[in-house]
Amino acid sequence: MKSQIPEPVFLSAPKAANLCGVSRNTICCWIRDGKLPSYRTAGGKYLIRPGDLIQFMDDNQMFVPPALIEIASKDEQNQTNDPPTPRKRETAQEPAILIVDDDKDMRDLTQRTLSPLGMPLIQAEDGYDALHRLTKNPLIALVILDLNMPGQSGDKTFIEIRKTFPSLPVIVCTGQLLADAESHFDEVKPDLIITKPFDANHLRNSAATFLADLGF
Repeated sequence: MKSQIPEPVFLSAPKAANLCGVSRNTICCWIRDGKLPSYRTAGGKYLIRPGDLIQFMDDNQMFVPPALIEIASKDEQNQTNDPPTPRKRETAQEPAILIVDDDKDMRDLTQRTLSPLGMPLIQAEDGYDALHRLTKNPLIALVILDLNMPGQSGDKTFIEIRKTFPSLPVIVCTGQLLADAESHFDEVKPDLIITKPFDANHLRNSAATFLADLGF
């Protein structure tokens, strides 16, 4: 899968700081204040897309170094490559991606976003439905989980998933600010938290990376 779908380019906070000519703490403050878009790994590290950093620097009339422009161009080129042709599911027990969201439109949007990966996609409308489908299909390889859902919320569903499937990658999608979303979780955190409206390329490539790490 890695050979088919190029991975997105991310900048660490120290790398972004070096390119901007500021301290790492300044970068982190921009992120925490909601001024600079970023993603955060389960280990607590900030990752920044080069295009987002360029946009931030342009908006604040900062000099954009050629090195950053080159990195952003490489990332943009990666995302313009044609995705692989989807394949049909072969068996009921084939590894799949589980999409969990109480909003059907959002489930359908996520499914369209991930369909180029060629992995079977299963939808669940709430946390209880998700756990039921995981029990029926233990070969599910990745979960895309909404945080705010009626009934059993996403954070409670995540805890139950971790108890039964401790190594199953979980990407949480939320309309909350990143800091607010992270406050729902204690020591054990999702593998990735993405804010809505999500960037389709980022979600698709993040999912591809997790699946590739699992050998799919």
